Order: sequence, then structure tokens, then C-alpha cells
Amino acid sequence: MILNESLFCAMDTETTGIDPMNGDRIVEVAIVPVYKGRILYRSIYHTLVNPKIRIPATIEKIHRITNEDIENAPTIEQVFGQMRSFMRRSIMIFHRAEFDLTFIDISAKEIGTFPPSIDYIDTREISEIIFGEKKALSWLAERFGFEKPNHRALTDAITTAKLFLKMTRKLAGSQIEELVHTWRGQEW
Repeated sequence: MILNESLFCAMDTETTGIDPMNGDRIVEVAIVPVYKGRILYRSIYHTLVNPKIRIPATIEKIHRITNEDIENAPTIEQVFGQMRSFMRRSIMIFHRAEFDLTFIDISAKEIGTFPPSIDYIDTREISEIIFGEKKALSWLAERFGFEKPNHRALTDAITTAKLFLKMTRKLAGSQIEELVHTWRGQEW
């Protein structure tokens, strides 16, 4: 069964805005490994990222990451190899996968590397199977009694991992396998 045989990694990013095509970039990355039904807390990867642009004040209010916080953080070029390492050997778990994957794709192209081929599952898609419609991360966290996500990559990635474990218990193995998609980047 795929759940007991595969390494999964829940991933979340925080960004300078919502539109990477208009210059928004990643400011925080968290990757939370999940193996054999358990979150591997000791193997979590988390870092702030200096996007080389300013974070707008309206966005700072959402995730509370300030320009001072990222001033001395590594750049995406410096963290992308670690991100790629997780993405290469895992089935990634996202909530609203296309958002994060688009930022990863743009980042790869911007630093002059090929976008990684990423096998992934979207917990929003799982929520649609279970609840009949796609649900927000905060709604799902409340529904399952988890701490409310706070628009920080680490907390949101841990919540996504917990939701993945909880919701996949309600699905058959074949249903889970059908939810694995592959992202190979987009042509812009």
C-alpha cells in the first residue's frame, strides 16, 4: 500500500504576494517528512528565504515575516538544492498545490535550473472527496481539532501533514494512488 511504502513530505511556502508572474517570491519554506503514518519531526526542514525584494506591509501583516527577518536569510539559490532533495525522493503533500508549485517552478527557472519533476498529493483534493467540496486549511484544522494554521510555513506544513494522515485513513489505498499527480513545470 502506498502509505506504508512511500516517503511523503508536507510542504508549505510563504511569499511576498500571490502572483509570481508579477515578481512575488518565496520568503519561507517548510518541509515536514511523513513515513509509515508518522511525522518525522527530527527531519523537518525549515528556513526563511531572502527574496531580494521587499515584502509589502500588507503581506507582512498576514504572515508576520518582516523585511528585517529575511535580511540575512539564505537566497532561493542557496536553499533550492535542499528543497529539490526532498522533492526528488518523496511524494509531496500540499494544500492548494498549484500555488506552491508555481512559485517553486518560477524559482527554479529564475535561478537557471530545470523545474523539478514533483509527485504530489493535494489535501484540498482529498477534502473534496471526503466533504463534497474543497475546504480551506483552517476549516479542516478546526474540523479535526488541530491547532489553527497561522500563515507561517512550518505551522501550515505540520497541519497539512496531520490532515493528510487523518484524511487518508478514510480512503482506500487505490483512491490515494489516484490522487498522486506529477508536476513537471509550466511553460510561461
